[in-house]
Amino acid sequence: MSKAIKNSLLSLVIFSSSILLSLQVAAQINEKTEKSFTVNNESHFSLNNINGAVAITSWQENTIKVIASISAKNQESFDEVSIHMDKRGNKVSVKTHYKEKNYRQNNQIAKVDYKIWLPADASLSDIELVNGDLTIENISGEVEAEVVNGSINAMELSGNSEISVVNGNVNVGYKAQVEDVDNIEIETVNGRIELFIPQDINANVSADTMHGRIKTAFGLKATKSTFSGYNLRGEVGSGGTNINLDSVNGSIKLLKSE
Repeated sequence: MSKAIKNSLLSLVIFSSSILLSLQVAAQINEKTEKSFTVNNESHFSLNNINGAVAITSWQENTIKVIASISAKNQESFDEVSIHMDKRGNKVSVKTHYKEKNYRQNNQIAKVDYKIWLPADASLSDIELVNGDLTIENISGEVEAEVVNGSINAMELSGNSEISVVNGNVNVGYKAQVEDVDNIEIETVNGRIELFIPQDINANVSADTMHGRIKTAFGLKATKSTFSGYNLRGEVGSGGTNINLDSVNGSIKLLKSE
């Protein structure tokens, strides 16, 4: 083959590759959807998401604001996802829907990331994620959150909480001064738990882990069982708030809020 032909073929390959790359880049679809809802005191918010991260924080407005960012590899993947937002009374619900058949067959489904702003006294009554991390900041209402594959990082809480993860770590922090917290329940299967609570809290503590250690900053000691790993039962102060921590494969730390 002559040098001229080789050069021509090489140029054609480079040109074809650049065209293919540009088409692939052009096929990436990104779209944002934003919606706001006016609410009264003690509102409730729920969200169900399958693929994507969620960040929730508070602000001073009597409004729940939701921004959903959809990322898809191509138009087909983009068309498979839809977002439903609804307000009934003082409760706002957000759900991500996929076409059932295509969702189960397609490993390149669209991703939906959420950012939510809501009043500090709002309750997170049902936050469910399948694949994605969840962050929560400065919420004084009740928190109920569940993640299958991903971590939960919830800081500056001051209300009851029920938090669980299957595959991922859980970090929960309460404000240094809180009142009227009756129950804190955290569990994970594969991951560690770190809980920060006020140093002057009065609480009944129960902690169990099959494969991991338990450490506290409150002078409580865990005991090792031959068949069930480590467990801890004890009181902080005069007892009161029920704190239940449970991990199958991971350590547990009960620390003091700063």
